[in-house]
Amino acid sequence: MEFSAREMALIDSPFFQRLRQITQLGFAGLVFPGATHTRFAHSLGTAHLAGRVFDQLCKGNNYDLRADYNLEQLNYARSLLRFAALLHDVGHPPFSHAAEAVLPRLGQLPMPDFLLDDPNRQATHEDYSHAIIHHLAESRGLISREEASDLVSILSKKHEPSDQLKAKDGRHLIYPLLCQLINGEIDVDRMDYLLRDAYNAGVPYGKFDLDRLIGAMAVYKEDQAGWFLLSLKEEDVPTYENFLLSRIHMFQQIYFHKTLGAFSHYLTRAFVDKELEIEVDGSLEQFLGFTESRLRQALAQVSHKKWSSRILGRVKAKNILRVVGEDTADLARLVMVEEIINRAGIESFVVRSSNQYSSQIEGQVNQGTVMVIQSEFGKTRALPLASRSDLLDTREKRILITQLYVHREDAARAIEEINLKLADG
Repeated sequence: MEFSAREMALIDSPFFQRLRQITQLGFAGLVFPGATHTRFAHSLGTAHLAGRVFDQLCKGNNYDLRADYNLEQLNYARSLLRFAALLHDVGHPPFSHAAEAVLPRLGQLPMPDFLLDDPNRQATHEDYSHAIIHHLAESRGLISREEASDLVSILSKKHEPSDQLKAKDGRHLIYPLLCQLINGEIDVDRMDYLLRDAYNAGVPYGKFDLDRLIGAMAVYKEDQAGWFLLSLKEEDVPTYENFLLSRIHMFQQIYFHKTLGAFSHYLTRAFVDKELEIEVDGSLEQFLGFTESRLRQALAQVSHKKWSSRILGRVKAKNILRVVGEDTADLARLVMVEEIINRAGIESFVVRSSNQYSSQIEGQVNQGTVMVIQSEFGKTRALPLASRSDLLDTREKRILITQLYVHREDAARAIEEINLKLADG
């Protein structure tokens, strides 16, 4: 991988270096010992892939970007895409998403006014990323203010990009395409984390043909709306479907694993129940110290307390029941079992995990649509991906897993109570 001098300056900044102390998969190392890789490495890989994909799109397959943008503008778009890929996770808290429970109100972050959609809501890791990007421009001068605004525009989709991204006809043609490549149906973030996570976890689920997928990507110009969109040839749809299946299986088998769900619940409860004396006040300098090593130190100081002791002692909860999907009867059964356990005086907890694995809608073209190019008898036409993929036709587009747990020491009694009540009808 090669990085420009400006990219290296961002990489060397304390905010990016902090990602060395933030693991990509949080508690996954408890189940998959190799899965201790960091968001630092993932962000570097994502930026590398961003450059590869942009260069592929500039080859002019199906449509030539140079018809609407000059070389200087394309270079700006390429550098912007790589910056966005580098910095997309820079605001991530420790242990994946569980530590977001302690983040402050949005209004406490040093944010531009146009990003304060609701100052009283709780900030997310995306909000911290946006605040850090603006800080890198305002206080450190590593990127320009215009670049910072465009980066947040691509990452958040909350405001219009600058004139730098306008085509010759005055429209932001390339903006939807850049958004798709960072956070879309076939984006560089997913390309990197699926392969990286599968490799480090030692599982086969996340594998797909990366080179074939990148080589299949092209640009489609939606003239009526004024957008550039990502496109594939019809013969490359199976390559996309292989990529999509990899994502579905990684969520089912790794990201929503029963042990990860339980330990994430432990950490959230440790924050909510005030076991941990950690305050994140909105200061970006303070956020630099909000790392997994710091959090482990804080847990060690309260190792006698309920939730912290379970984390440090690696005490697994017992997964009593797991429901995949939204079947009403299955979910009602889970509620019934939960009530049986609770009436017996046994503590339980429920973890709900969901992910929309595809945003494609049949018969509709929007800024997230991937187009499929059909060629027949010398003529071509473009159709939305959802209308050309059998996989999207036959599957739900959301993964939902609901899991009921009891503490390990209560498992035998809980199972006995459940069997007794179910036998009684």
